[in-house]
Amino acid sequence: MEKLSDFISGIIEGRDPDLYGHHQRIGKIAMLFAQHIGCSAEDSELLAIGARIHDIGKLSINEHILNKPTQLTATEFSLIRQHTEIGERLLAPLKLDVRIAEIVRFHHENYDGSGYPQGLAGEEIPFLSRVVRVLDSLDALTSNRPYHPRVSCDEALCVMQRDSHVYDPFLLESCCEMMNKHLIEV
Repeated sequence: MEKLSDFISGIIEGRDPDLYGHHQRIGKIAMLFAQHIGCSAEDSELLAIGARIHDIGKLSINEHILNKPTQLTATEFSLIRQHTEIGERLLAPLKLDVRIAEIVRFHHENYDGSGYPQGLAGEEIPFLSRVVRVLDSLDALTSNRPYHPRVSCDEALCVMQRDSHVYDPFLLESCCEMMNKHLIEV
């Protein structure tokens, strides 16, 4: 499965080096986080693979929309929201472990049920998807994007705590603990 993940990552890198960097950073921190929260070796590996390909559906979204420096229109935002389901469909013929497909599909579900694509809440959201939700936000906030400048890790954690309703409380607390304890650079 590692070779397949590397192949998919190579395709992503060829199309969108920034997205590739985002995936690589999350994949790396996912392994550390999995260890921090005591995940099994199998779940750790699946988490890392899913983290490295979670936004694959964005390859089907117009680059102008993905990199737009101003606010998205309702139609553009609707297209962006489709990347989770597009990604799941792209991966379906590969018959990957269902937990990887769940990461791709559900990494934008919010703990309070306000996310997408299905509006799942709490424990309805698969565990590894909830992990990627936290790590994805952390990396997005600490990276320069066309629509916002990067913030420090401390600032990112403050933003995430302010928006805590979005995240699994245990995972958010564990992320803050790990980042403060280990002073990991993101």
